[in-house]
Amino acid sequence: MKTPENSGLPEIKRSHSANRPRFQPRRIVACTAIAAVLLAGCASNPVDPPAPTDVGWLLSGQALFEQPVPRMALPEDDILGLSPEMRRYLAHVAPQASPQQRLAALLQGFENRDFTVQYQADQTLTASGTYREQVGNCMAFTVMMVAMARELGADAYFNQVEVPPVWGHEESQTFVVYRHINMVSESPRGRRVVDFNLEAYDPIYDQRRLSDTEAFAQYYSNRGLELMQQAQMVDAFRYLRKALDLKPGDADLWANLGALYSRNRAYGAAEQSYQQALQLKSNHTIAMSNLERLYRKQSKFDLADHYAEKARFHRERNPYYLYYQARTAYEHGDYKSAKKQLKRAIWQYEDDHRFHFLMGLTSFKLGDVGSSKSHFYEAFSLVDSPGTLRAYNKKLSYLLNSPPK
Repeated sequence: MKTPENSGLPEIKRSHSANRPRFQPRRIVACTAIAAVLLAGCASNPVDPPAPTDVGWLLSGQALFEQPVPRMALPEDDILGLSPEMRRYLAHVAPQASPQQRLAALLQGFENRDFTVQYQADQTLTASGTYREQVGNCMAFTVMMVAMARELGADAYFNQVEVPPVWGHEESQTFVVYRHINMVSESPRGRRVVDFNLEAYDPIYDQRRLSDTEAFAQYYSNRGLELMQQAQMVDAFRYLRKALDLKPGDADLWANLGALYSRNRAYGAAEQSYQQALQLKSNHTIAMSNLERLYRKQSKFDLADHYAEKARFHRERNPYYLYYQARTAYEHGDYKSAKKQLKRAIWQYEDDHRFHFLMGLTSFKLGDVGSSKSHFYEAFSLVDSPGTLRAYNKKLSYLLNSPPK
């Protein structure tokens, strides 16, 4: 989800798809965790280090409620549980075949619309809930597919793809971070990736296997944020607290808890939650930007400027921020500035085809045909998505056939 710059709301991080998904039982990835970060700058002087956080107090919920929320009140969703109707359906999926053949038949059944799931961004559901309601986001879809694949006897696990930050074109003041989650099933015959959205994936990105516990923590965090948006604050806290019970060392989850506290004007607890996120991950730009916003609300301008400067320091060393700046300059016809920013981006990270393709376009506009060809060649060598290749070929065809201005 995105938090517009002028909303005054804290930034949060969640796992769902940013784009309308397409089911792809191929080597593709989706399921997106999004966090919007307010851009700010201002030089500041060093400030005293923050006081240690009181983790127990933060997890108790006392800053929001009269009494601590007991552990027994935390949710225990049957995330991977199968309903009787799901079991009946799966029992008839190639019953005499091998687990991998049964999984292939299950995916073909989805393609044939034997069962369906319509994308809905704010619906993080259990496996049985997704199947019953026929809606869900990428987390919900992946939960359902993992549960069904395992019922068929296939090895299946949650897979996270570390997709780099992207600067939203329509909202230049919004920093969007994507976390993609899909399902992977491995067998002696190879690796099968089951995904809900082709658009956001590129195989150059790092991937790692998630334990069920890690995936469940993201599920509970998603649900907590959805409940917060619905103003169900008690349940929102319960779900966010459950996420942290499962994975207390996840800085993103602490930043989300801070967002809940900030939304409810519990600014002291929000501050400590963001500081806890920074203790776990010192370059957590979301926590820095949320602290900057929090301190401005309280007229603590020295602290606000300090965290604004820290966030800017990390952004300006982010090749994807440089890429966004280059793209903006290119679209405004400032090709020299675009080339300068792209050179910095490629120096820091040379394996993203988008950087090279834009550099190819920029060099072409500047009349440097040799450099243009070199970067186009590099871009195409890094692309593994047929859709991206088609888009690049279309762009080049348009560029080469357009009359000179």
